[in-house]
Amino acid sequence: MAIVIEMKNLPFAIVCSPFCICSTILNIFFIFCLCKPAVGASLRQPMHVLLAAVLGNSTVQQLLTMISVVLSFFSLPDWLLVVNVAIILQAYCSSFSINAWISIFYYMKIVPQHWKVFLWIKKNIKGAVFAGFLFDQTLLMSALSIGAASYLTPSPGAALNVTMFEGKTVVNRALYKLSTRMVLVYLICPACTLLVSWGRTFFYLRRHIKRMEQTTGSCSHPQQKNHMRVTVMGIVQTALFLPTSLYAMIMTLLFTTLYETLDSNKHITITIMSMLNLANVSCLGFSQSVFRLRVITLMKRLKKAFGSVDQN
Repeated sequence: MAIVIEMKNLPFAIVCSPFCICSTILNIFFIFCLCKPAVGASLRQPMHVLLAAVLGNSTVQQLLTMISVVLSFFSLPDWLLVVNVAIILQAYCSSFSINAWISIFYYMKIVPQHWKVFLWIKKNIKGAVFAGFLFDQTLLMSALSIGAASYLTPSPGAALNVTMFEGKTVVNRALYKLSTRMVLVYLICPACTLLVSWGRTFFYLRRHIKRMEQTTGSCSHPQQKNHMRVTVMGIVQTALFLPTSLYAMIMTLLFTTLYETLDSNKHITITIMSMLNLANVSCLGFSQSVFRLRVITLMKRLKKAFGSVDQN
C-alpha cells in the first residue's frame, strides 16, 4: 500500500493562516508606500510597475490562499478547486518572474556593459523589461490555463488512463503534457536569470568596493551601499526561490508516479508558497528605499509619540 504524504485541512489552516495575514498586512503597507512615498524616496520606471506587480501578485496569492483554507472544509465542484489552485500558482510564479526582471534591471544599471546587445538593452531598459514581462506572463497564463483545462476537457480514450487529483481527474493528457513543458521552460529561465544576474552584480560590486578602499580608504558612498544592499537582498530572494522552483520542477516531471501520493490536495505546496511569499515581500522592505524610508519615518514618529507620553 502506497504511503500518502499530504497535509490535512486543520494543520493547513493553522500553519498557513499566520503567513497569509502577516503578508497581507505588509502588502497593504507597501502599497501605501508606493502611492505616497516618504520624503527623499523616488522610483523610476520600470521599477515602479515591477514593484506594484510584485505586491499585487502577493496580495492576490495570499487572499486566494485564505480562500483555499476556507474551501478545504467544504465539498465544492472540482472545477472551482482546480481554478483556485491554478490562480495561486499564477500569482506566485509571476512574482518569481518579476524578481528576475528586477535583477536584470539592477544588473544593467550597476554593471558596465560592453556587448552591443546589452548596451542596446541598457539604453532601452524600459521597453525591454515591459516587453519581456508581458511575454513571460502570457506564457505562464497560457501554461496554467492549459493545465487547468487538462482536468476539465476530455479527450478520446482518456478514461482508459487517468490520474487523480483529490477526485479531480486529468482527462486530457495531451493538454497536460503541453502545460508541463511550458511550465518547465518558464521556471528554468527565471532561475538561471536570478543566479547569473545577481551573482555577477555581487562580484562586480565587491571588486569595485575593494578598489575604492585601496584608492580612497573608504567605501562610504551612499549609492554603493544601496546597490550592495539591493544585491544582497536579491541573492537572498534567489536562495529562497530556487528550492521552490526545483520542487515545482520535480513535481512536474514526476507527476505520473508521485502525484497521487505526494501532496495530492496541494496544501503543502500552497503553504510553502505562502511562507516564501512573505519572505520575498520582507526582502523588498529591506532592499527598496521607498519602503525602508517610510518604515524609518514611521518608527521615528512612534518613538516621538511614546516619548511625549512618557514625559506627560
